[in-house]
Amino acid sequence: MVNVGILNTEFFIARKIIKSDKGNNRLSKPIVIISLASIIIGVSIMIISVSVVTGFQERVRDKVIGFGSHIQVTNFYDNSSMESSPVLIHQDFYPSIEETEPKVKQIQIFAYKPAILQASRDSVAFELSGKDTITSRRDILGVLFKGVDKDYDWSFLNNKLVEGRLINFDTLNREVLISRYISNIMGYEVGDQIDSYFIMDNGPKKRKFEICGIYDSGFEDFDRQFIFTQIHHIQKLNNWGVQTYLSLRKDTCINNMFVLKAITTGGSGYYKYKWNGDNIYSEKDYILVAGKFDEKIEVISSDFDREVYGLKTDENSIPDTARAHVVVNTPCECTPEILQDHPINFQSAEHIETPFGEVLITNGNGTHDKYTGGFEIFLHNWEDLDQMDEIIDLNIPVTLGTEKITERHTNIFSWLDLLDMNVIIIISLILLVSLINMVTSLLVMILEKTNLIGILKALGAPNSSIRKIFLINSMFLLSRGLLWGNILGVGLILIQYYSGIMTLDPQVYYLDAVPVNLDIMHIILINVLTVVVCMVVLILPSMLITKIQPIKAIRFD
Repeated sequence: MVNVGILNTEFFIARKIIKSDKGNNRLSKPIVIISLASIIIGVSIMIISVSVVTGFQERVRDKVIGFGSHIQVTNFYDNSSMESSPVLIHQDFYPSIEETEPKVKQIQIFAYKPAILQASRDSVAFELSGKDTITSRRDILGVLFKGVDKDYDWSFLNNKLVEGRLINFDTLNREVLISRYISNIMGYEVGDQIDSYFIMDNGPKKRKFEICGIYDSGFEDFDRQFIFTQIHHIQKLNNWGVQTYLSLRKDTCINNMFVLKAITTGGSGYYKYKWNGDNIYSEKDYILVAGKFDEKIEVISSDFDREVYGLKTDENSIPDTARAHVVVNTPCECTPEILQDHPINFQSAEHIETPFGEVLITNGNGTHDKYTGGFEIFLHNWEDLDQMDEIIDLNIPVTLGTEKITERHTNIFSWLDLLDMNVIIIISLILLVSLINMVTSLLVMILEKTNLIGILKALGAPNSSIRKIFLINSMFLLSRGLLWGNILGVGLILIQYYSGIMTLDPQVYYLDAVPVNLDIMHIILINVLTVVVCMVVLILPSMLITKIQPIKAIRFD
């Protein structure tokens, strides 16, 4: 009870000192004003610095994740090239991981394929957005096609769409979504046909695509390379899986029988076949058709490794199946004269006319759609990245591996981490300046109130109580500085948040405006840190009170 009374007395005296100081032209007044101004400016700068840095980190991080997800699951033996290696889509964790792991937001398939674009228009001078120099349009440009499926999360790019629309997945089509950077530098517009050349083992392969939309993420490092399309095209171009066709040879007879040949594409290029329910694969790629009775023929084919070809029975790819139904009208023998007088269409048509009747062919649909380049996994919270990476890695086959976004783009995230050091340096310098001003203000107040200190000591007040009076006085000053500092800092943040008045060069900073992140916890921590550090440091100069002698202090003028 006595302690409460003493504490109330200390607050009462401190409040009287503050009220008596108002309007007086005292020595301490300019010092106090300077200290108050330093606290206001310092707190506002600390709040703005933390807000801008964390906002910048979050915005850049979200853009990188938007192009590549938090975690990618790919072939464990995948090389470092931009082209994806095939992975079976059918996995125990896909797509069930969205339900089994509450921290996982979404999982989706993807695949990459590098290509070269060729401009379809004449090169002209133009001005790139964000630049003051005139640049010539390019005739060719290296890009990276990213194949996605209907499960792709378009929320990131949907907000960055500037022209056209997103890709339609209701039907197979050749639509692509390109960036405004590529559109500008190649002279493309929505609706244009673009020529793309893909490097294959047997030489470049040309494909035409149609631009359905243009996006602008403001992240030029990604905008200059990424083109989005249906994953179907990447699966076909990468020769994943195999596809089987059947065709009658137009120029070959064997023992008076027609030759029905199997043609397989994709995979490793080394194929084996199972005819009409055989249990063992063989290298035989044809079957003889007599042309004297109705006959149903089925062939299953797959690819095998070159190194063990002929020794291995396990296929590399999921096998594909083709079927033929021979319908006999007029049985005849196969002779060179018959082939010469009645040539057979060699192309892989579904309906082939022959001298003895019809052959109805159902070619294989191919198994390329059973493969993907990998899986992209999005999380609800960035803080769960390391934990979920370990959990996912333990729950996928040993042939697959995980890669965090921080590992895939180490340069960007290392740079973002360095910004934390900038914040620490800024806060430390501002606290140092504020502390110097606060200590100076406290010493001046002690000097000015020496008479009061002497009187209080003469009345029996302990040193600790007198020190508390001046610390409470400093706390009043600090609280006013914090109040106006918070108002100023938060106010400037809100102005930037809603107006974006402070702009940036996106080619340098990846963003077109200064980002801000208004986090209440950050503001609370800054205020608590300022109060704790200031009050702890002010304890030392307040010890000066213990050195003051009452008799000398009362006479002090």
